[in-house]
Amino acid sequence: MADSNAPFGKRPSPIAPQLLAEITAKTAELAVVSAASAGPSWGALHKLLLKAKVDPQVIMKLVAGRDAAGASLLARWLTGEAIELPVEAPAVAATVVDPETMKSAMKMFRKRLKYARLDAESRLGVGPMSSGKKSEIDAIESPRDFPPVVWAALVAAGKLKREGAGFYALVFDDLLDD
Repeated sequence: MADSNAPFGKRPSPIAPQLLAEITAKTAELAVVSAASAGPSWGALHKLLLKAKVDPQVIMKLVAGRDAAGASLLARWLTGEAIELPVEAPAVAATVVDPETMKSAMKMFRKRLKYARLDAESRLGVGPMSSGKKSEIDAIESPRDFPPVVWAALVAAGKLKREGAGFYALVFDDLLDD
């Protein structure tokens, strides 16, 4: 249970000054580097935060979400600075997304969900020659080929629903008919 003084969970034990300097430098680098070339930097930050013994759930939210502002706040918090988290981020769904982009994203989402189910059903002991059990997969992580704005727009349009932790599910599961 996190208190108001610990916005990122339990504060890790004292961190070596050199490690703190590396984390601060990496978060500053992420603030200025382009999103296309930021992959290796996020990987390096992930490793540094694991060394610092930061809560893995916090690390995954920041790294998977590519949240440079959150990473910067975390670096400041690790140095002992008292910080206040923003009350609420602006609504992402307010951004207008091209209908063709939304259509492509839905097509990709359905395809990935279908393949995830087929993969689960192809395991030993699940197929038609044994129990014939159907896959129970109903939600997947959004494909990273499209930005989070597109997925938020699809949720706002009523095509997908959020399942938590970055997972989305179809509102009407039309893949069951396949």
